[in-house]
Amino acid sequence: MHNAHRNKAVITLWLGILGFLGSNLLQAAEDSPPPLPVEEIGNVVRLPASYPEHWMMIDEASFFSMYGGKVIILDVLEKHPAKRIKGMVHKNLLGNFTQHPSKPEFYVLESFHERGWRGKKTDVFVVYDRETLKIQKEIVWPTHRMQTLPQRYTMAVTGDEKFIVAANFTPAASFSVVSVDGHELLSTIGTPGCVLTYPTGKRSVSSLCSNGGMLTTVLDRKGQVKAQHRIEPFFDSDDTPIFERPVIVDQQAYFPSFKGKMHHFDFSGEVAEYKGSWSLVSDEEAAANWRPSGLGLIDQDEQGLVYVIMQPDGAEGTQTHGGSQIWVFDVAKQQRLNVIDVPNWAITLGVTRGKEPKIVVTNGELVLDVLDAASGELIQTIADFGNVTPLMLHKSY
Repeated sequence: MHNAHRNKAVITLWLGILGFLGSNLLQAAEDSPPPLPVEEIGNVVRLPASYPEHWMMIDEASFFSMYGGKVIILDVLEKHPAKRIKGMVHKNLLGNFTQHPSKPEFYVLESFHERGWRGKKTDVFVVYDRETLKIQKEIVWPTHRMQTLPQRYTMAVTGDEKFIVAANFTPAASFSVVSVDGHELLSTIGTPGCVLTYPTGKRSVSSLCSNGGMLTTVLDRKGQVKAQHRIEPFFDSDDTPIFERPVIVDQQAYFPSFKGKMHHFDFSGEVAEYKGSWSLVSDEEAAANWRPSGLGLIDQDEQGLVYVIMQPDGAEGTQTHGGSQIWVFDVAKQQRLNVIDVPNWAITLGVTRGKEPKIVVTNGELVLDVLDAASGELIQTIADFGNVTPLMLHKSY
């Protein structure tokens, strides 16, 4: 009888506990938010065939490993960090990158070693669909591509938009030609002593030469060499060196020198034509050693204005270090219009498209500062988007 009473007491206790737990669980369920909807797996979001003006293509070199290089498609005006990244493609071992200005595709030329960091190297030219980021075609490259820190003219699209040209360096210099229609490799053309691919005229390519001159290669309709023309030296690579990274405005190319002279080429005709030079700096500024400096140190907006990173107290060997100001020029009038003090040290800049352009700066902390191009006002700073070494910034098309 004693055991029966004890068992009844235990059962009563457990029923009380269960009742208490049940009422609290019921209350918790009533207070909880509704369950998340069932997520549909396998959704594919298409990007627009023409990207918005405020998107940029961030050329992430991944310099400290080089295997993680990529092109990040970034909305530089988006305030919400989770919504900024619109897409991403890989670009291995300091790959080269360029875009077609009107066709919805872009191009990467990258390298792979068969055993990771060693073994036979294979260079591959890759065509990406701009809307889906899917690979449309791969071409095994016939020679060693030019492998450098990111810059805009290791690859380019010709003026008639019919060919993609990409620089090679073995160390013999050449460039290879790929058709836009069909994406077929058409030719490899030697450019002895001259490198890079500046689009000239409708179907010509100019390359900068080690003697301080220029070489223009004219292509025929089949992407074969038609003629080559050498232009006399216009600078001394020892005494008056220039940046090989020009800005091209309406087929007029502007090459800044290390000490602040701007060299002007007309790229509108079949053969490049040298038009002379002028100074970016006054005598007083030259005495204070104001100089252009940076990696991606120059770009233009769609109104034809040119933006240059400038460094005070420049000296021998500081030409890639960046600077504290951005100077804005009307290059047609050879006139400076504005000086912008950057909020942080500037290493690289890119300018968005549109009537109200924004300047995007890779700063000294290797994150991005977004500035209003007219006022110089800081709009926002962007970090944590996969950036390690975003060394080149491209407009999106």
